[in-house]
This record gives sequence, structure tokens and C-alpha cells, in this order.
Amino acid sequence: MGDCQISPVLIPSGILDAFWTAEETSFRGKAREYFRDGGPRQPSTAPAIPSGLGLSGRVSIFEEAARHDPRLGRDLLAWPAVSADPPPDPLESRACRLARLAGIAAHVVEAGARAARERGSFSSSLMGCREIQESLAGLVSGAGLVHFAACRLCRLLEKGERDQAGRESALTEAKARTLAADVRTVALSLLGESWVEANLPADDPPSDQERTS
Repeated sequence: MGDCQISPVLIPSGILDAFWTAEETSFRGKAREYFRDGGPRQPSTAPAIPSGLGLSGRVSIFEEAARHDPRLGRDLLAWPAVSADPPPDPLESRACRLARLAGIAAHVVEAGARAARERGSFSSSLMGCREIQESLAGLVSGAGLVHFAACRLCRLLEKGERDQAGRESALTEAKARTLAADVRTVALSLLGESWVEANLPADDPPSDQERTS
């Protein structure tokens, strides 16, 4: 039947960026390049997110930071707790957490696909290949839904539609928790327990528990 192959980039970034404006897409691309080219050398030295950036800009930074390094995304989320800035709006915080979860899922898809290919999992047997492909494809699908939910929250909040934003973000909670569990399962299978312990703490929630109304 031939070797089974899977590309680490299962969904072109252009599709995920389709609902951002040209300016937002440009900013997201710059953030992606920043982290890809090295970004902060240590997660603990992550800089504060600049004020006045706007919610869509902060969401882009959280997603791209987590895609580069899940630990960096977590440290950025913790920044408001140690900064002098006002506490983040609960709904805005939810959008950033959703974006971070989408970034983590993308990181696990890319790293997991590389690890599976390197150990020959894609060509070992048809059944084994299919199971790995299906688990990675499931993460891609879940990450896409969460990514779009974060985008949707941005748009609703920008328009002042807080009640609708609150209702939709509450409905997204179950999807986020399912994706977080799937990310951990796939990471354990393909990247190992030590990687999961270092990068995906068990007490790290997929989204906040604050009131969003």
C-alpha cells in the first residue's frame, strides 16, 4: 500500500487567518516570525504584552507564543497577576485562553507528526498509521474550532455585544475542555510523559472559570 505520510501543516495558515482583517493578519504573521526566529530566550523572561495593542493583537500573541512554546503561552497568561495593569476583562481573558489552547494544539500536531515520522510510525502498518493520522487530524479540527471561537469573541467584544459574547464563550467551554484532554492524550502517545509533565501541567485549565456575564 506504500508508506503513509502526513504533513505537519495540516491546515494552511491562510485558512485560519481568513476571518482577520488585513492589518490583523499582518500583525499575526509578524508575531509568528518573531517567535519562530527565537523570541524571548527563556519563557520566564517573556515581556509584558504592550498596552493599546487591542484584543485581536493580544489573542494573536497568545496563540503564536503557545504554538512556539506552550510554557511561554502560560507565562504570558500569568503576566497580569504580577503587573501594575488593571485586571483583564473576564471575556477578553477567555479569548486569550482559547487562543493559547489553539496554539498548544498546533504545537503538539507539528511536534507529534515529526516524532511519529522519525520512529517510522507512518509506515509500520496501515492500522497504526491510520490511528495516528486520525488522532492528529482530530487535534487539527478541534484547534480550528477553538481558533475561530477566539476570533468570534474578539469581534463580538469589539462591537460591544457582551451578552452574546458571554453566551457563546460559555458554549465553547465544553469544546475547549475536550480539546485540552485530546491534546494531552496525543502528546502522551507521541511525545512522552516527560514532555507532557514539562509542558502541559495537570492543573493548567483550558479556559478561565471567571464569570463572563
